[in-house]
Amino acid sequence: MLAGALRQFPRKMWVYKHAADGLSIHETICRMADNEVIEYFHCRSLVANPDCTTRESESMEWFGRLGYVYQNIREAMGIIRALRPFTYHFLEKLPEDLWTRPTQHHVSLDRWLANRQSYYLKQIRGMERIYHGWLQATWSRRSARTAYKNAGFDAFVLRRGVSQVNQRSASGPI
Repeated sequence: MLAGALRQFPRKMWVYKHAADGLSIHETICRMADNEVIEYFHCRSLVANPDCTTRESESMEWFGRLGYVYQNIREAMGIIRALRPFTYHFLEKLPEDLWTRPTQHHVSLDRWLANRQSYYLKQIRGMERIYHGWLQATWSRRSARTAYKNAGFDAFVLRRGVSQVNQRSASGPI
């Protein structure tokens, strides 16, 4: 799903940010890779020690400190590609009672999985918003450049035309 979504966006815009404090598509993917590692650990801790209080990390706090813009996007996708099936096969073999087992400090595995499924959709929607912002900014810049170029040319022709007309009328009929 993620790889298919990424094919929609031209690579040249993956570093574009609509807002200074926002993420680019490149940074979003690196953040998703970090989150995949966190969730891999979280999932396993739900099974191994359901009453343990593990701190859930929000990688949004990290992105400014981790330099996502300098990280290799292929490696980030590799992390996701490796951990997703590994986690899937792990979950596939779990006994049914673990899925709905209430825990003292965590959500059930059912709820955790539902949150994970919506997470990817939300991230892809966010990438689509970044893309549309880039398109809008790109077309605005193109329109402004085109208008400036056209206005400059038209103004030159009109100025030149008006001055030639004024010269002709001052020198009498041709």
